[in-house]
Amino acid sequence: MKPLKNIICLLIATLLLNSCGVTYPKEDIVPDLKELVKKECNQDSKVSVVGKTLYLDMQLDGLTSKDQETASQAIHKASVAASAAVRVILSSDSDIKYMVTTAYDPGKNVVFRIVNDIDDIKSFRYGRISRSDFESRNLLEITGSPVAATMINDRHDITEGEYVGRLLVSQMNMISRTNPMFGALISMLQLQYVGIDSRTLILLVAEPAVNARVVPTIKNILHDELQTYSKKYNDPFDEIKVVTFKGETVMRVSL
Repeated sequence: MKPLKNIICLLIATLLLNSCGVTYPKEDIVPDLKELVKKECNQDSKVSVVGKTLYLDMQLDGLTSKDQETASQAIHKASVAASAAVRVILSSDSDIKYMVTTAYDPGKNVVFRIVNDIDDIKSFRYGRISRSDFESRNLLEITGSPVAATMINDRHDITEGEYVGRLLVSQMNMISRTNPMFGALISMLQLQYVGIDSRTLILLVAEPAVNARVVPTIKNILHDELQTYSKKYNDPFDEIKVVTFKGETVMRVSL
């Protein structure tokens, strides 16, 4: 997906150019980042830290523009702001674990959000993971009304299990956009992250009735994603349970 690729490319460039040393003390990270975003993007922003999670929020006028160039410029501005946040975090003595960059339109009808694990960023920077592996660890969420406003106001300290669960859903949505064979099946489900119960990842399916003939295929895709991300992140859960809005279990997928 092009917006995610643009952000990843800027993050990679930031990692290659960023130097070591404490330039941004942790007690000043919020005002320093706001000042840097204003300087480099000419953009007002909101910055907050909850536990070990940093939130960078921006209202972008052109985000939902029908003019492709205008919309692309808005996405690019979000990308530059995200790369600035990475530089600040890597040059800080803070213990930030997750970085959440959120861009939204003035009407709060569309939210574009990317979440990064700072340990993944450091692992790529020091050559412990490849570029393709790093790209697979970027979490992208795009939400519309009426959930958008709630998502903008959500501030909580992200746990590893939550991050991996949301990342898995994000990657499933990526498959729906890039793989013609499985795309229709996955987009029909509209999977959403719900939470974790013990070591079971719970996902919500928007489609109330799932054709029994496609269940084995969907289970295979989920199994492959579960296996992949369990290896990347030290087995945060053992199975996936997919439920409906009524709480009915549609399928279970175990390692």
